Amino acid sequence: MSIDQNPKRSNEPPVWLMFSAGGMVSALLFPVVIFIIGLLLPFGLVSPDNIIAFAQTWIGKLAILVLAIFPMWTGMHRLHLVLHDLKIHVPASALIFYGLSVLYSILVIFAVVQI
Repeated sequence: MSIDQNPKRSNEPPVWLMFSAGGMVSALLFPVVIFIIGLLLPFGLVSPDNIIAFAQTWIGKLAILVLAIFPMWTGMHRLHLVLHDLKIHVPASALIFYGLSVLYSILVIFAVVQI
C-alpha cells in the first residue's frame, strides 16, 4: 500500500471555519443583541441615537459584519448538510449554498461600508 504524495485538496477547512465561527457568534453574541434591542431599547435604557452612533464607528461596523455574515454561513452549511442527510441531491448544491453565502457576504460588506 502506498501513500498518495499528491492528495486531493479539500474545500472543507475554510467552510468549516466559517460554519464554526457562525455557530460561536450565534451562541455568544445574539443573546447580547437580543438583550439590547429587545429589552434595553424598548424600555428607554439605551438611546437609538447611541446605537446609530456605535454602528457608524469602525468597531460597530465590524460587529455588524460579524453578526450578519458568520451566522449566514452556518445556516447555509446546515441546510446543505440536511439536504445531504435526507438524501435530497441537488446538483451543485455546495456551489449554490456557498455561492449564496459569498454573495450575501459581499452585499453585507458593501451595505456596512455605506453606513
